[in-house]
Amino acid sequence: MTDRRKSTSRRSGDERREYQRIKATTEVSLLRSGNGSSREPLNGMLYDVSLNGIRILVDIPLAIGESLLVEVHHAGEHLFNSTAKVIWQEQDSSGKFTTGCELCVLLTHKQEKTLKTFLDHMSNLNNFVRS
Repeated sequence: MTDRRKSTSRRSGDERREYQRIKATTEVSLLRSGNGSSREPLNGMLYDVSLNGIRILVDIPLAIGESLLVEVHHAGEHLFNSTAKVIWQEQDSSGKFTTGCELCVLLTHKQEKTLKTFLDHMSNLNNFVRS
C-alpha cells in the first residue's frame, strides 16, 4: 500500500498548476453572491490569469469558498466574464488582499484568444515605452 503523504505523483506548489499563468495587470469588477453579501460591485486589479484561475488584488477580505462573478476589462474594453470561487487570500503590507480564485468554468477559446491579444498588445506598448 502506498502512503499518500509520501506519494511522488501528487502535485504541490507550482506543480499543481495545470495551465500556464500569464501576468495580466488590468481592472476587474467583482459581484459577490450568497446571503449577506453586498450587491455593490467591488473593484480590484487582476494580477495574473490562467485558463482555470485568476489572482486578484482587492481592498477588502473575501470569504474562502465565496462565489464571484468576475468581469475583466481594460480602459472600458470588455475582455471576459467568468464565475470564480475564492480558494485562498493573504493580506499584504499595504493592507490589500491578494486573492487566488479558481474559475468555475475554463476560459473558452474565444475568451483566451481575446485575453492573449490584449496581453500581447500591452506587452508591445510596454516595450515601446521602455525604448
